[in-house]
Amino acid sequence: MSYQLLDEIGIDSICDRIIGGESQAAIARDLKIAPSILSRWLAADEQRSARAREARNASADAYADKAEEALLFAPPEQIEISRARELASHYRWMASKRRPAEYGERIQQDITATVEMKQEDLDARIAELLAKANEPKPSGEA
Repeated sequence: MSYQLLDEIGIDSICDRIIGGESQAAIARDLKIAPSILSRWLAADEQRSARAREARNASADAYADKAEEALLFAPPEQIEISRARELASHYRWMASKRRPAEYGERIQQDITATVEMKQEDLDARIAELLAKANEPKPSGEA
């Protein structure tokens, strides 16, 4: 079975390839196994699964580097530049999904809330705050 091949190759080798920016599908193709076999092998052991997850997080840097290289080293022909931009966009997207804190989009939310209070509750709260404001402060406080 293919698990034996994967055991021989080892988790270190698989993780190195993932960190280098290879997809699990590409690794499986290279090893001539189905991607599902690689996925099941990784999931079958908690430690292997955790290592692969960490490797995918670490691969975000490789995708960010690939995005830059695709733009920097694109041939001058217009078609190739468009292709390079698409690749760069895809690699940035991959990096943002694998490590959103570093490469993801920043989202700003504006929240508006309405608070309704009965007049007597509002009057009681105001009186409480005024009493607190008029309390003498302990010595040594300004």
